[in-house]
Amino acid sequence: MASSLKEDARRQARRKMLIGTPLVIAAATAVAFVVARMPAKRPPNNEASPYAQKSSQLTVDGWKFWENQDQEQSLESAIDSFEEAVKLNPENVSAWNGLGWANLNSGNTTAAQAAFEKAVKLSPKLATARNGLGQIALYQRNYDVAEKQLLQAALLDQTAWFGLAKLYLLTGNYDQARSWAQKLLVTGKANPLVEDMLKAAQTESVPPDLRKLLEPSPRTAELDRARKLLGHARFAEAQAIYQTLLAKDPKDIKALIGMGWSLIDEGDASSAKSYFGRALAVEPNAADALNGLARIASDKGDIDGAIKIWKDVAGKTPGFHAGTVGLANAYLKKGDYARALPFLEQWAAAEPHNVQIEHMLKLARANVKGATRKSSP
Repeated sequence: MASSLKEDARRQARRKMLIGTPLVIAAATAVAFVVARMPAKRPPNNEASPYAQKSSQLTVDGWKFWENQDQEQSLESAIDSFEEAVKLNPENVSAWNGLGWANLNSGNTTAAQAAFEKAVKLSPKLATARNGLGQIALYQRNYDVAEKQLLQAALLDQTAWFGLAKLYLLTGNYDQARSWAQKLLVTGKANPLVEDMLKAAQTESVPPDLRKLLEPSPRTAELDRARKLLGHARFAEAQAIYQTLLAKDPKDIKALIGMGWSLIDEGDASSAKSYFGRALAVEPNAADALNGLARIASDKGDIDGAIKIWKDVAGKTPGFHAGTVGLANAYLKKGDYARALPFLEQWAAAEPHNVQIEHMLKLARANVKGATRKSSP
């Protein structure tokens, strides 16, 4: 419960929902941009063209946005830059490659695949683009295609090795899975997940929890993709996924709640309330649905109503979560600094480098201290 509630805390801090966890690229793509930032390919007889020069600059800008994708709107800005770059110079390989990765990390696998395919058509040996195609195929469980693309990518791009270790583990080729996982360990590119994968390959047995992590069910994968799209304000695409899931199961509580939050972010509180109500009919104590109703009440100015719901959520969920954030903000709106203070302190402890929260905490402490002085004899 606490984990799900943290989604809204991140959404409010970003205006902030993230996905995050990456959709399909796991540890491999964390460093993909380093090897992908190759000079843009320009038309051979037009290197001085202002269009080509502008395309190259936009590509550089796109990769800079990519490097800062944890910041608000950076992936969207990267996509915009890469899209403009390929319009100006359709032979700009680096821009097509960047467009693929930016779209992939924003959850748009269709656009990502098209961009990677264009990059590979222009530069067949571009390993990072082939890695992207391999990761998409792996996500789609198209293992033959994934193997072909990842093996070609692995010749020049070590970030594809993770995908190969994962692929062979999932398909039961334990010798190959062990080989690629060990390669990652030798190069220092491994992490605890790779160590778990190596252990599974050595024992020739994949624990259910690890398999679920490496190969989520189609429904889970779609929910993850919708959540990522929602995090990047691609509401229509996220809602299309939720509606497809709900057509299969009208009581899919995660799809109901996801739909509700997407509608809140779009400003359609009335429709969002309906979806949260349907979720609560399935699970009366669904904390993230209750949190959604509290947000709607707060946005409409019913602060007391929002506080009542958030207090109920907080009573059932210890630690820091979206209810903590909601109560801190609600009490600040009411000017009740004493009641806001403990929630602000929890919030500040959870986000120690958040300057805005630090300022709010100082303000609350100063007002509480001032009120104490006034009440003292």
